[in-house]
Amino acid sequence: MIQTSLMTPQQLLGLDQSHLLTIEDNIELLGQKFQCHHEALVPLAKLIRQSENDGIPLRVVSSYRSFDQQVAIWNNKFYQDAVLNLRDGRTVNSQELAIKDRVNAILNYSAIPGTSRHHWGTDFDVFDASAIDKGYEPELLETEFEAQGPCGNLHNWLEENLVQYEFFKPYVEDLGGIACEPWHISYAPIATPALEEFPVDLLQELIENSEIGGKEIILGKLNALVEKYVRRITHSSIIKG
Repeated sequence: MIQTSLMTPQQLLGLDQSHLLTIEDNIELLGQKFQCHHEALVPLAKLIRQSENDGIPLRVVSSYRSFDQQVAIWNNKFYQDAVLNLRDGRTVNSQELAIKDRVNAILNYSAIPGTSRHHWGTDFDVFDASAIDKGYEPELLETEFEAQGPCGNLHNWLEENLVQYEFFKPYVEDLGGIACEPWHISYAPIATPALEEFPVDLLQELIENSEIGGKEIILGKLNALVEKYVRRITHSSIIKG
């Protein structure tokens, strides 16, 4: 019975990849490429195969991200002329915002480096593979998962099948932290203890010693930001016994 995340603090922060498996061009997984926690591979493979059997094939479009990759994503949005999606559906150019407002806007859909659930290898962004195969470019927007969107059928399928394979959606509703992400699924048996073990003290030290845009603002309220954007999720209803 899994009772811990089986990860070190460094792995929880995206600094160490030794807990991961790398999947490339696996025929049984529809030729997909991704990295995942070693305990998540089998249930994820079963989920993918079931989706294929049911005629609604899902594709992993984002899996593991290292701390450095998250820094690159964050700093691009902070320093460049990036278009930021706001939770009310509007967009804004990041450079038009004051630094504090820019940090808050980025946090709607992007995690502070070190706090992303994608560091764990337990969380995946998924999309309808048939839409991608027809040339659709995923944007990962809520509208894509509405009834008439390219992932409308996948959305319904996930609602019916995730629990069977012990996955859940941590951002299925807007709780005031990370905005709603209907494409984001998480493997509960590992992700749930990972959240409980999250090393805030080590995170603070890591951010202090890293080049992260707006880090003074982040560090000034780090504990509050962790509570709001890391711990405030829709928790899994899956109970391990």
